[in-house]
Amino acid sequence: MKDAENSQLKRSLGVTSIVLMVVATAAPLTVMVASSPLMIIYGNGVAAPVDALVAAVIMFLFTVGFISMSKFIKNSGAFYAYIQKGLGRSVGLGSATLAVLSYAIILIALEAFIGHTLSEAIKDLSGVNLPWWLYSLATIGVIAYLGHRDIELSSKFLGIALILEIAIVIIVDMAVFYDKGATGMEMAAFKPSNFFEGAPGLGVLFAIFSFIGFESTVIYRDEARDPEKTIPRATYLAVFIVGAFYVISLWCAVSAIGKDNIASYSDLHGADLYLALTKSYLGTVMFDIMHVLLITSLFACALSLHNIVVRYKFTLSRYGVLNNRLSKVHTKHGSPHVSSLVLTIFATITLALLVIVNADPVAQIYTLGAMAGTLGYMVILSLTCLSVVVFFAKQKSADKKLWSTFLAPILGLVGILGCLWIAISNLPDLLGGDHPTTSSMIVLFLLLFTFVFGFSSAQVLKKRQFERYESLRELA
Repeated sequence: MKDAENSQLKRSLGVTSIVLMVVATAAPLTVMVASSPLMIIYGNGVAAPVDALVAAVIMFLFTVGFISMSKFIKNSGAFYAYIQKGLGRSVGLGSATLAVLSYAIILIALEAFIGHTLSEAIKDLSGVNLPWWLYSLATIGVIAYLGHRDIELSSKFLGIALILEIAIVIIVDMAVFYDKGATGMEMAAFKPSNFFEGAPGLGVLFAIFSFIGFESTVIYRDEARDPEKTIPRATYLAVFIVGAFYVISLWCAVSAIGKDNIASYSDLHGADLYLALTKSYLGTVMFDIMHVLLITSLFACALSLHNIVVRYKFTLSRYGVLNNRLSKVHTKHGSPHVSSLVLTIFATITLALLVIVNADPVAQIYTLGAMAGTLGYMVILSLTCLSVVVFFAKQKSADKKLWSTFLAPILGLVGILGCLWIAISNLPDLLGGDHPTTSSMIVLFLLLFTFVFGFSSAQVLKKRQFERYESLRELA
């Protein structure tokens, strides 16, 4: 075996490559198919485009402070580096463990959902009926291969998948524009009075969920060309693209249905609302193509999340928090291949255990995993905003800007905390199932335990392994 492994990742990513991977994590087609009906049905109906706009504004406010602080973060530590910078090493390590868990369980939830979706699709097309978990294992295997290779290979795949899934949504949008919707393009979507009807909080919450992963631009810092320029540009561009895409596409969706028809259309089609309007505007062939692209969208999202978790662990290992083997870089591909392999093994074992206990891939694995991961993600967003405010409050620089170092992050924090409160308040209803209250308690306990475990680990390191504790300084 060649002993040429080192800790330097290959710097090959430009703005476009990073944006493609980040937007792929947001899974635009999946959001339109799976989340937009929730925003319309459980949110505030025709005002769903404004929900997306409000979510985009909240994410933009978060980004302003996030990017301002990025000038003081010289590694790819992402959230936990930012949190540690302002709130200390113990909170930082608690956030790190929560971030790794949150993204990892969303990843496993997606892999289970992909397996279920592939199983049903192949059964319908060919009559071959294989267990969903076989397809999930195959998905894990393909992701493992791509994670092992040069990051550029992942970015190329994600780029192709992303272009295709965005293209079909744009085709739907254009068809609606051409036909001028059911009764014309619905300007009622943007009337303030309509926004406050129904449950706007839930609408914005589902929209916030749709932005998950946009902040991961900073994770690719060590693989970016000219990161001082590339990372800020990629982050702002990702927020703008995702936000504009959802606002326009949701506007077309509610226009396709018509304001007066939304209630009856929602009752008739439920969670298949977007698929139904696609079929009515584009026909059966495009409907079938959308089903195929939905699978590639889910896979692209899973691959992006795999890359994120792998690089989280790589950085923690690089600075002495995790085993240093996780920071090894492949001689040929310049990838964190050991960290990728460990995540693959973890995902496989977890999936096997879930199969043994006969967990349902959608109602249990996907619903619980996606919700738990997203809640953890929102907690980390909140801590990051708070950390930005605290960090700049301690700085005595005369040139610090009030907007970018205080007002924007505070407003972002208020928005995210509001969404987090709505999510926790409605958690039993969002999870559903036979025992929603019990499931909610399990989710909240898991997240709290994970954060406390990381926080306590930092305290133990401080007392028993002070050198490793001191190494945490290098994370931020």
